[in-house]
Amino acid sequence: MTVAARLLREGRAPLRRIVGDVGYDSEFAFARAFKRVVGQSPGRYRSEHRPQD
Repeated sequence: MTVAARLLREGRAPLRRIVGDVGYDSEFAFARAFKRVVGQSPGRYRSEHRPQD
């Protein structure tokens, strides 16, 4: 999840690509695990932690 969180913060890749990059086959399974570990959904995490342009 650390790698996924970094990719969400620093990159612009779509979620489906990040999901595959970190070894998940399902966006749903990834989102559920990410929320359990990090405490918020991947989309919310990305919007709250991405540096401002």
